[in-house]
Amino acid sequence: MSTSPPESHIENLAPDECWKYLRSSYIGRLAVINGGAPEIFPVNFMVVEETVVFRTAPGTKLRALLKGTAAAFEVDGLNPYGTEVWSVVLKGEPGTFDGDPAALQEAGPDRDPWQPGLKEHLVQIRPAEISGRRFPVTPRTRWWPPQDFSADWL
Repeated sequence: MSTSPPESHIENLAPDECWKYLRSSYIGRLAVINGGAPEIFPVNFMVVEETVVFRTAPGTKLRALLKGTAAAFEVDGLNPYGTEVWSVVLKGEPGTFDGDPAALQEAGPDRDPWQPGLKEHLVQIRPAEISGRRFPVTPRTRWWPPQDFSADWL
């Protein structure tokens, strides 16, 4: 049963289109389970072959990733005109990057971590599942109500 209105025109993306969008992006959100609770981290990343690769420092994110439980990775964006949006979700097993180091330079020569500090751990997520959607943007007047500037909470 779909809850989308008939005019929404949601298009499910084929895996090759999902990879195209992932390759065109550089920042995403990593979702892991940490001690039974979900955690989400923004990470800058690159695609090497058909894996998502990123650097990280020791801490909560790395501990959760190396426990061997599945992780989810999400990237989204919009077209240059702001009339269409897309979202790609990859689910898979995280682990230490075991690919060719030369492939990292080829995949993203300028993709250094944004946050300062030593990020000495290279992590990859091998996908078990990848899915994506693309749909037109609803005009703002249909989803953003006018603000009541007389409200006492302002």
